[in-house]
Parts: sequence; structure tokens; C-alpha cells
Amino acid sequence: MSVSIYVLASGSKANAVLICEDKTKILIDAGLGIRLMTAALGEVSVRLSELSAILITHEHTDHVRGLAKLLDRTRIPIYASAETLEAVDYMVPARVRTTPMNGQSVEIGPFAVHGIPVPHDAAGPMAYHLHGGVNRITVATDLGEVPSALGKVLRQSTALVFESNHDEKLLRGGSYPEFLKERILSEFGHLSNDQCAEALSECIGNGLRTVVLAHLSDENNRPELARASAHEALKNSGAELHVTSRTASGPFLELD
Repeated sequence: MSVSIYVLASGSKANAVLICEDKTKILIDAGLGIRLMTAALGEVSVRLSELSAILITHEHTDHVRGLAKLLDRTRIPIYASAETLEAVDYMVPARVRTTPMNGQSVEIGPFAVHGIPVPHDAAGPMAYHLHGGVNRITVATDLGEVPSALGKVLRQSTALVFESNHDEKLLRGGSYPEFLKERILSEFGHLSNDQCAEALSECIGNGLRTVVLAHLSDENNRPELARASAHEALKNSGAELHVTSRTASGPFLELD
């Protein structure tokens, strides 16, 4: 089956990824305000009314900014960890179906969807793995390290949307206050370019075809630095490498 991955927004201000297969359209996070979300979906010819489900990674504003308004306009079900569902409960109308994703897979259209807990300073943060046909897609951002369960899933994936948040030298030498630097560098913070590259290097030879580097820091990273680290890790793998923009949507990818 043909699957599309559309990165609608990625970075420290807003995050949203759309995964489509025919009539099944799964939104991962709703960090865009409703006007920008509608416009971004319009870029890929998708209407709000066509969305099948939304998966929430965690409750931080850059991932749920548009959730309440989105749910005012649609009746799509929400999937997240029980802790995340509790944290966003005030945004969710009673008529919206919510499903906790703690340890079990769920079927959404042709996809088997599995949530994998990740370490981050949020209530119950998760990465998501979607398996449909030959495609095994993992979306993992906002994590300070790669736990073993996620590492196993990464190595099974054919496509990744994966965090490459910061260059450690830029972060340590930058203007952020020390407490924030330590938070980002901790196991409950964000993955550096080097951590991302290390994880990618372990995925070679298992069918990985597409990698999208996501959630790049505005101040503490450069697209060319993230790309260089990942390119070195993926050399000779044959995987296509893409880097998200902090100011525009994309990439829009069609998978075989």
C-alpha cells in the first residue's frame, strides 16, 4: 500500500506530522494553531473533516497548542498514554473518544499502532510506531535518550521521523541559562545530533529507507550540522535523508 508522511511543523515552536494511506489520515500532535493547522493540511489537500485519529506524544504546548480548537471542529478520537490524556483532559470535549496507549497496540485503518514510552520531562511521553504493509514508520521526538524498547523498534523501521535537537557544543556555549542547558542535556531532555547519529548507525542493514531529522533547536543547532552527523552514520545504507525546517512545513514524502 502507498503511504505518505507529511511533516506539517517541526521544532521548538510547533510540531505536527500527518501519516496517510488512502482514507486513513493519522495526525501525530497538534502543535499548530487551528488556522495554521488548516492551512498546513491544505498544502497536502487534506481537510480537517478527513482526519481519522490523533496521536499525542505529550502535553507540552508545542505539541498540543491547537488541540482544543481542533476537537471543537472534529470528532476524531485521541490516542495517548493515560498520563498524557489526563494532562490534556481540560482540552477534550466529553463527546471525543480517548484511548490510553499503555502497552497495547491499536488498529487504525490499515495500521497497527504501538506507543513506546520515552524519557522526557512530561507526564507520560511516547514515541509511536505504525506498521502497515511493508511500511514500518516510527515518529520519535522529545526524548533525552533512546530506551532499549525504542531502539528495538527503530531497528525494525523502514522510515523514521527522529529527533536531532541540538549540537552539544552550540548548546553549552550558547545563551541559555545553565539550568535549561542541563535540562536539555539530561536523560529527560532532548537528543543531540551525536545521539541521533549513534541510534541511526544501529539501524543500518534492516531495511531503513527514509530518515527525517526533526525538532531541530532554533538556537542550538544548524540544519547542516544535523545533516552531516546523520549522513556520516547512514553512509552506504542507501537511506534517503531529509531535514525539517523550523520555519516551513515539509518534507512531504511518498513511500512505496
